[in-house]
Amino acid sequence: MSNISVGSVCSGIEAASVAWSDIGFNFQWFSEISPFPSKILSIKHPHIANLGDMCDIPDKIKNGIINAPDLICGGTPCQAFSLAGWKKGLDDNRGNLTLKFVDIIEANDEARKALGQAPSVVFWENVEGVLRDKTNAFGCLLSLLAGYDKEITVSRWPQAGIVRGPKRNIAWRVIDAKYFGLPQQRRRLYVVAGGKDFFPEQVLFEWFDSHQKNNNAVKADAPLVFTKQGHSIEVFRSYTDCLYSAYGTKWNGNAAAYNGSRTYANY
Repeated sequence: MSNISVGSVCSGIEAASVAWSDIGFNFQWFSEISPFPSKILSIKHPHIANLGDMCDIPDKIKNGIINAPDLICGGTPCQAFSLAGWKKGLDDNRGNLTLKFVDIIEANDEARKALGQAPSVVFWENVEGVLRDKTNAFGCLLSLLAGYDKEITVSRWPQAGIVRGPKRNIAWRVIDAKYFGLPQQRRRLYVVAGGKDFFPEQVLFEWFDSHQKNNNAVKADAPLVFTKQGHSIEVFRSYTDCLYSAYGTKWNGNAAAYNGSRTYANY
């Protein structure tokens, strides 16, 4: 996995470059407009260009001003979807940057195709509130990335799932940082996508042996794929998280209510 070129959108102080430093990812460019994190980037990464406004990136890629990297990562603004915000979704200019992110991916893949290169891998992160957004920003994001002409709509987005579209395969999952070595409960939605020869579920989901021992006997395989309310559902792990208790406050109540493992839907 070494020598993978990366473009970073909504870079902040660049957590991704720190997290991926040990696996040899090569960051080509950043995109950040806020003064303080931009100053940090200029100090910590003086040889990597900060492109500024992400809305200008598609034209810069098309005109050959910047390279079209192997992977594009970013966490577009969460304020439009956060529990602490107004939750206006795509009706908020910041929420609309979710769709501008897709424009960057499209321009990047067009440039890569012209060079005979494979489609880029996509890594997108946001708060889990985007799954409950009334403007269906998440459905719009998935539809555009997958290459569908119509918006995907569901009554409720599950916390993990797969879309195999005509253009890209996509997987998403809500993951809590406390299970990955950090001393805090920090649940975030992660989306991984790529071309039709890329299988993002191999990145985001665990795989397990469905033979489970009970009373010194091996149970028969449980059904891992089934249909419910017109949707194909697949179980991706054999256990659930701990139950949580909480005080009656709104914030703690929400944190507890949104915790737990789910199955995922396959659209």
